[in-house]
Formats: sequence, structure tokens, C-alpha cells
Amino acid sequence: MLSPVITTGTAACLPRPVTLSLLYSFRRAPARTLLALWFISTGLHGASQAGAARPNALLSPSIERAHHEMWRRFIDEHGMVIDYTGLDGEVQRPTPDECQDGKPNALGWWSPIENGGFFGGLYLDALCNRWRVTRAAAAADRAKTLARGLVKLSEVGDTPGFIARGVSTDGRHHYPASSSDQTYPWFYGLWRYATSGLPDPAERAHLAATLERVALGLEAQGWKMPCDRPGFGHFGHWSGGFAGSQGILSGAEPYFDATVRFLFVLRAVHEVTGNPRWLELYLRHAAEKPLGSTRTRLEICAGGVQYVAPGEPPRYPESPPIWTSASSQAGLRALRDWEGDPALRAGFQRGLDANAASAARFISAYSQYDNENTAIFDLRWRALNDSWSPQGDISAAVKLGTLQYRAWNRQSPRKLLESHQMRDPLFAAWIVALAGNPALTAASRADIDGALTHYQWDRLYTCLFFMAENVHWQLLRDG
Repeated sequence: MLSPVITTGTAACLPRPVTLSLLYSFRRAPARTLLALWFISTGLHGASQAGAARPNALLSPSIERAHHEMWRRFIDEHGMVIDYTGLDGEVQRPTPDECQDGKPNALGWWSPIENGGFFGGLYLDALCNRWRVTRAAAAADRAKTLARGLVKLSEVGDTPGFIARGVSTDGRHHYPASSSDQTYPWFYGLWRYATSGLPDPAERAHLAATLERVALGLEAQGWKMPCDRPGFGHFGHWSGGFAGSQGILSGAEPYFDATVRFLFVLRAVHEVTGNPRWLELYLRHAAEKPLGSTRTRLEICAGGVQYVAPGEPPRYPESPPIWTSASSQAGLRALRDWEGDPALRAGFQRGLDANAASAARFISAYSQYDNENTAIFDLRWRALNDSWSPQGDISAAVKLGTLQYRAWNRQSPRKLLESHQMRDPLFAAWIVALAGNPALTAASRADIDGALTHYQWDRLYTCLFFMAENVHWQLLRDG
């Protein structure tokens, strides 16, 4: 059962002529225009639920429809994000036995509970920014819901440092394999929430203890992402950087992703806990050269990456997919914002700008998506069990999941359309927004506005359109 919808009542009151371009340039409008728009847009809803008078023109109708659809179908009763559902909200959740047996595979790839830490952590960032801009009580409540779900993902396993992807029908069982793509956004989302001003002192203390507990578990594992099964292995390695063969998915990461994620976690845990040990580790590791690299981690951050185009396979070590690497841009932005040294801050900004320039050219792919397409999305992931076999370690799980990927795409061709023509353009827009560079944002403004208003959210099967909220609220927060 999915969570009931909490109606905010804000989208319906907005007039159509209040466009995104106008909203995003709100702060540059003449005083007379501002006053007129304020009267037009507020109506009976002129004060936020927190009691502060704010123009509701900040709430785009398209973004409000996306928000409504996310909470109608994609947030479950545990406060976790579901990967995909039917248009009526149907979810075929794995059972405890299926998670235990690793069906369709031990990573949970292609199941609807594949990315709870990944998507939940990033979406929590959008809700925290939404609350920061609007001070609406509904935004605060929903941020707390997602934070509760993320905390639960750190509590259902038995292995220190393990972050589950999601939970089965009993609310506890889970797939044994996690990854860097689950663990790092989990840290990012809870750090954002813990420092947002939303938690009371008791909740913040619990969050600080939770973040430090997981960080200590990872440190004991040599900063490798552990599986929650003895001897099964790990999937992801922050301190080692790229350590796999080119073209082989073995849990290795681009130097950029591994570096930013590692440094961010060290600095974020310090900020939330106040423990100086984490800051000392950050300063020491920032100046190091990871295994096989000729550059220090600070130099790697300043260099950024070159993203592959939507639909292209990754070319590691430094050309990752947009959507898996975009969260690293968020961590780099935090590192920039924390930094007081002008030279280091400038280096982080160079990395942000390089990534924004690389991603910007892919935003326009939104226009390729046909809202009227009739491509099939088949929810029946259990059909992939036709190729299932027992997996004794993470390598076998990756091999099986990769084999099933081809079958999944044949079974659900609409998934590829939504991935390449919806997911990637929106994640690319977020990368640009996170750079905090007005010139780069202005150059992509038309494409960003188009991407945020093009899709009919209630006709999408995958949850990744939540990224539209991330983009919208990041731009308004910076503005």
C-alpha cells in the first residue's frame, strides 16, 4: 500500500500565464511586476502553512503536479522511494524469500525496490530545499517521512556500514548487496535533512549517531561498500578510486565519483557530529593521490568528468553516465560551500563548471520524449527469474544482473525511453543548477524550462521525474 496523498492546494490556484521563466527571474522583476504577481498568485493562500507570507508564484504548476504524482504512487508506507509502479500505483514488491534467494538477482536490480537509498537520499534534498523556500508544513512532514525511511535502511541489516536498497513485503528483509550509488546519496540526503533546521534536538542527535555509526562501519571495511551476507564481497570502493578493468562493471568507480563521495562523507559527518576526527581525516585524504592516480583528490575534484550521452555505455574511469554520477556534483557543491580557502573554493568551482558544461548539452533531449507513446512498460519483473541461478558472491550477482538487463529492456522498452529521454535530461539540468554559476544557468535556461514543463507526469512509470523537483527548488534556493 502506498502512502496517502496530502493535498497542498497550492498548484490549482496558480494562473497559467505565470511561466517558469518568469518565476525563475522573479528576483529581477521590477517592483510593480512583483507586487502585481503577488496579488495574482496568493489569493486565499497568501500565507504559507508555517505562517510566513510568501508569494505562491514560487510554486510552478508543473512541479506541483510532479510532486503530487510522486506522493500518489512512488513513496511507500516506510517512507522509501519505489523505482516504478503501474499508472494506478500497483507495485509488485519482492517477498522475503525472493530477497533471501537473490531473485531476480542479489543486487535487487530491476526490482521495484532497487534504489531506496539512492533515490530517497536525492529526493530528500529537493524536499529540504522546498521547505527552505516555502516554509510549508507539508514539505516539512514529507521530508521527515523520507528521512525516517532512510534511517530504516541503515537499521535492517546486520553488517556495519551496510545500507539496504529497500525492504520486502515484511518491511525487514532486503537484498544482500548494496553499492556506492545507494550509500553515498543516503549520506547526502540525511546530511541535508540534519542540517536543514527541521529536526528537533533529539532527532538531530539520533541522526548524528546514525551517520557516524554507518561511517565507522565503512571505515572498518576500508571504505568498501559491504554486502549484508558473510563472504559475499563488496560493491563500491571510495578510498581506492577506479580499480577495475575498462568496460567491466566490478564495483569500481570513476576517480571523480569516488573522490567526491569520500571527501563529502568525511566532511558531512564532521559537520553533523562536531567530532574533529572526521575533519582531520578529510584534510589528510584530500591531499592524497588515490591508488593509480597521478593527481591528488583536490585536483581530481577540480577536473570534473565528461558524461557519456544518454543511452551510451559508460567509458570508465572518467566518463560515467549522467544519472549515476550527478549526485557527485551535489557533493562537490557542498565541498565548495564549506570551503573558506579562496584557492580551494575556486578549484571546486572549476569542477562544478566543467561538469555543468559537459551535462548542459544533454538537457534538450527532453524534446524527444513523446508523451503519447504507446511503448510497453511491463511490471512483471519476476519473468526475469527464467534466467535465475544461485549466486555465491557479488561477481556472480553482477553477471546475472547484467544478463537480465537485456531481457528487461526487451520486456519493457518504455523503460529505455523514460531513462534516456526523461531521466537523463532532468539529471543533466540538476548538474547545471548545482554549479551555482549564473552564466551557465542562463545559457541553459530555455532547455531547463522546457524539461520542467514537457512531461505528463501521471503517464510515466518510473519515479525518476522527482529530479524535476530537485532542479526547481535548487534554482529557487540559489535565487
